[in-house]
Amino acid sequence: MEARAFATLLQQELGQPVLVENKPGFSGLLAMDAVAKAAPDGYTLGGATPTNLTGNPRLVDRPPFNVDKDIAPISQFIEHPWLLYINANVPARTLAEFVALAKASPGKFTYASTGVGSHLHMTSEWFQKLAGIRLNHVPYGATHWQTDLLAGTVDAVFYPLLIADHVKSGKLRALAVASASRTPMLPDVPTFAEAGYPEYRARAWAGLVAPGGTPASVIERLAHASARAAQRPEFREFTKKYGAVAVGSTPDDFGRYLRTERAQLQALIAENNIRVD
Repeated sequence: MEARAFATLLQQELGQPVLVENKPGFSGLLAMDAVAKAAPDGYTLGGATPTNLTGNPRLVDRPPFNVDKDIAPISQFIEHPWLLYINANVPARTLAEFVALAKASPGKFTYASTGVGSHLHMTSEWFQKLAGIRLNHVPYGATHWQTDLLAGTVDAVFYPLLIADHVKSGKLRALAVASASRTPMLPDVPTFAEAGYPEYRARAWAGLVAPGGTPASVIERLAHASARAAQRPEFREFTKKYGAVAVGSTPDDFGRYLRTERAQLQALIAENNIRVD
């Protein structure tokens, strides 16, 4: 959805058609592999996410491409701050109370993810490491986890503001948000920094990448167009509806962000022995 909204505006900025092709398979690795192996001429680009660029390539024994050499960052165009949600029946009203419960009963409380190695899984492991707790991982596919969370079959999930309406209805509680300031959508929810975990800066994001070896002049032209598209009022309004933030970063800034996230995820993967067959 957000990729198509962004592509429409990018097309206007570039003055030429931008076609979005869905290429499912192996949590986005097949799509990113197609980008990595495309001609480096600026006409084949990829929609990068944490799963297909910083997570899964580190989880498989023989990834089909070298993420450091075969992919060139262009611009991050959106990010979604992460929140910790719990079912309303969990007897905790603050992050400190939930951490205390989890420490008192290691493995008793469960959290949902969209699968082993998914961004939901990895960012959940990150917080558990920071807080010194152990939650029981319940990996789902792309669906059903939300139904089970609302029913209380699973206790918690780390996820963006896309399910904030369930907090307003009283079915879920949001304990903290991983952003620099509180979100207008849930102004009573503290940031993780306010709750005592300033290191936890988990988020979902999407960005534009090109095949490695794409000329710098082409990358710069695409980056400028991407930044302009991301900062257009209509895209900012689109992101605001979902509690997201329009970005429009430079290739250098996006590259640094990717390297930092890859290093964090690599450490988590090694410490928890996470593999995807």
